[in-house]
Amino acid sequence: MLELILLALNALSEDPDWKAKLPPEAISPVEIIDPAKIPVEQAGTIAPKLLEEESVAVWAQDIGSGKALYSQKAYREQPIASLTKIMTALVILNEHELDEVVTVSPDATRIIGAQIDLYDYEKLTIETLLEAILIPSANDAAIALSIYNADTEDAFVEKMNTYAQKYNLKKTKFYNSTGLDLYDEESDTYYGNMSTAFEVAELTRIAMQNPFFRKTVRKTEFYGTSTDGQFAHTKPTTNQLMGSFTGSIGVKTGYTFLAGQCLVNLSRRADGVEILTVVLGSPDRFQETKNILTWLWDNFEWR
Repeated sequence: MLELILLALNALSEDPDWKAKLPPEAISPVEIIDPAKIPVEQAGTIAPKLLEEESVAVWAQDIGSGKALYSQKAYREQPIASLTKIMTALVILNEHELDEVVTVSPDATRIIGAQIDLYDYEKLTIETLLEAILIPSANDAAIALSIYNADTEDAFVEKMNTYAQKYNLKKTKFYNSTGLDLYDEESDTYYGNMSTAFEVAELTRIAMQNPFFRKTVRKTEFYGTSTDGQFAHTKPTTNQLMGSFTGSIGVKTGYTFLAGQCLVNLSRRADGVEILTVVLGSPDRFQETKNILTWLWDNFEWR
């Protein structure tokens, strides 16, 4: 390579037809990549005013550069509620095609919490059920997908934990595919799926690399039908920032008594800069996210 560079430089100074005399590999086109803008915090900024709750954990990150923008208890393990469904969707997207048809197990229709009201043995596509878990956070759709994939939810959860290890999410542990709180009679305690604000952000960044996932979490309403057209289901998104706060384009909500209010949010500015925020254990996830984003946009410059 060094010889080719020297040849080119010498020819440039002595021969007007130098380019035509170079070997093909020396004149192959070079792709010039536009580097991501780097966020720089302005001098003298004061930390954002957030809710003073011990349970709240926060992580904020610039998507383009990967740079951390704000962190509060971001590495502490705590329940994540329906943010769980990001992993549920990722497993299914990795192992199935969107047009595969799922027959809904009766176990799915008997689940509690958020649902799209599936019917026993109703047939829907993988695509429709994934939209159901990512937009209105439907637990019945999550159970239907997990049983379709692995015959039982327990077997599917084993896969979820295997994927967590694969993605180096060392503090993430799943017990179900929905994110619902579980009760242990022996110890008389409740428990749930666990992670950290930082690892939820890492999981979300991985999921956002899938075009279907990224497109789906931007939708404000779910509408799906059974494959025979006999049954229709519709529910709005659970993310109240969608359409109500400038630049919000997804991603996922979660709530249980144990986990509190949780939210992963992706916000995009007109120039393409994107910020991913994770809020766990908040009494007011939407206002908390607004406060964080307002502070970030006001106190960082992208250069």
